[in-house]
Amino acid sequence: MLSLIVSVLAGVFGALGICIIGGGHWGWGIFLGIVIFFAVLILLSRHFGKKLQGVAEQVQVQIGESQSDAQRIINRFQSKPSSQKVLQSQVEKVMEAGVVQALETLDGASPIFKWNVLAERQINTLKMQLNFQIKRFEEADRLMSKILILEPLTLAMKMTRQYHNDDKGLEKSFRKGVKKFKYEKATLIYSVYAWMLLKRKAIDEALEVLTEAKDKTENEGVAKNWQHVANNKVHLYSNTALGEQWYALHLEQPPKAKASKGQAKNHPMAQKGRRKYR
Repeated sequence: MLSLIVSVLAGVFGALGICIIGGGHWGWGIFLGIVIFFAVLILLSRHFGKKLQGVAEQVQVQIGESQSDAQRIINRFQSKPSSQKVLQSQVEKVMEAGVVQALETLDGASPIFKWNVLAERQINTLKMQLNFQIKRFEEADRLMSKILILEPLTLAMKMTRQYHNDDKGLEKSFRKGVKKFKYEKATLIYSVYAWMLLKRKAIDEALEVLTEAKDKTENEGVAKNWQHVANNKVHLYSNTALGEQWYALHLEQPPKAKASKGQAKNHPMAQKGRRKYR
């Protein structure tokens, strides 16, 4: 990382300069050299952190614009109802165009990587999420080992790809996730994993997961699903209560319903890009 190298050099030369000027007082030279090192490192981190934040905010604006365009299409549909499939196709095209534009913006952030040690993983996380959103799963898979998992939805996306790829690391990801995300934040992780186990006919394992989830999340939807599975009514298991986060995983299609105002803005990716970067 160039920031660290530049800071070390600044500290070393600063210490040497102070020693020479001060007539060989190495104690003061070393002390002030350390101060210079941390001062330069902090300044560089803030500078490139702001640059990274600017890229993320630009991506948020681009996604927001595509959502506004999609919402206008939905509003027109309300005034002049037509085929639901046509509406869905038009909305998906507009959203995909916005995501593609955002991905191009993220590609332009690569010069920051050499200055900020976490920048590449932060950008890769956004790129993985966006590729997943528009079902470019091969690209999402390629990035998966290079991301930061800072929220349940990102982990759920990783678990979804592991499920489809028959990755043996799925259970490990689940266990690490429920240790990292506590209480209500773990609801999505428990619910997704239980659904996957049920799909694989591992009913007893799914019941164990739901029993643990019921005790640790105190979520009403989890409690209902636990009751269904415990009473051998597996067909009644449903994650619809999770809302858009569930459907964002592309594991099930959302129910067909009349489009409503604000629908495009409710997508779980709507808030991406507002995290602060340092």
